[in-house]
Amino acid sequence: MIYKIFKDWSRTGFLGAIIYENGLFSYIILTEGLKIGDIIYSGNFYNDDNICLGSALPIKNFNLFSIINNVENYPCKGSSLLRSAGVSCLIVAQKKEKRILKCRSGWFIYVSSNCIGSLGNVSNMEHRYHNLLKAGASFNLGNKPIVRGLAKNACDHPHGGGEGHKSKPVNPRSPWGWFTKNQCTNIKKYQKLKKKKI
Repeated sequence: MIYKIFKDWSRTGFLGAIIYENGLFSYIILTEGLKIGDIIYSGNFYNDDNICLGSALPIKNFNLFSIINNVENYPCKGSSLLRSAGVSCLIVAQKKEKRILKCRSGWFIYVSSNCIGSLGNVSNMEHRYHNLLKAGASFNLGNKPIVRGLAKNACDHPHGGGEGHKSKPVNPRSPWGWFTKNQCTNIKKYQKLKKKKI
């Protein structure tokens, strides 16, 4: 049973405090549409009465094209996918002991059918329309301003110094001295293997 609903500043969706029948107490990420006093089910045992909004069951118990959230990546690991406000996915297909989930971004995720997920969307669907109103609110969330290298002095950044807005060194480098133009910065797998062989 849902005992209390509150907002946690470290996440976008609402949290719910639930009390189990055996007296245990825990927190869950709430599904949209749940209220205080609603009874939800969580477990591996399948029953038609258990499939209700917010119930956490293995994905194999849900029908195809049902909307789920709070999905585990691997069985018995704990939910790590689709936990943000208003997020959900669709069970599109099944292949042997796997289910294919389609996210809103268009990505397809292959997950074991024994992984647990919750039915419905994550709560606080209107979070995307929230306006921060001032720069200080964004600053408090940890988004601090970044100064361009061109705007700095030559002693502070490899791109700094020079006359005018667009002037920069002939061979621009990163703050750590690597060349940033006309040179591949990431090392491919086959290049690493070559180094090992040598």
